Amino acid sequence: MRVRVFGLLTLLALLAGCAQFGAYRDAVRVTVSDIRVRDATVLEQLYEVTLRIQNRGETPITIRGGSFDLAINGRDFGSGVSDQGVTVPAYADAQVSVRMVSTVFGVVRLIQGLQEQRSSLDYEISGHFSVEGVFGGLAFHEAGEIALPSGNGERTQK
Repeated sequence: MRVRVFGLLTLLALLAGCAQFGAYRDAVRVTVSDIRVRDATVLEQLYEVTLRIQNRGETPITIRGGSFDLAINGRDFGSGVSDQGVTVPAYADAQVSVRMVSTVFGVVRLIQGLQEQRSSLDYEISGHFSVEGVFGGLAFHEAGEIALPSGNGERTQK
């Protein structure tokens, strides 16, 4: 009898955890807001990337940190991590600055992409946040486009 009760309680706890994960899964959107070069050497470059995190759900999300990979024009560019925590209120957004490292090969791939005479850069960002109260954290994947400066110096993000 005790084994059945323990098994039932374990199953209920797992279902509750899965239900909470489902509440967050579609509620978060992550976009690249800014990229700034912080340091550069011959073999690697260090960037500060500002991410905008949108919470489209009715529950605040407390992020303890995370990691991400960034691809530009379908080519791997860099990866980053952050231990910066942030709470994103319900139906709101927040920005977080993260460190990203790119090797010389990532820069070469970017330059090759720029030589294709494009008016914009496509980007994909994917990663994982450690989220308070969510077993296994929260994965994300987003894609966007950054318009390159035109002759009048304007630049926009889509």
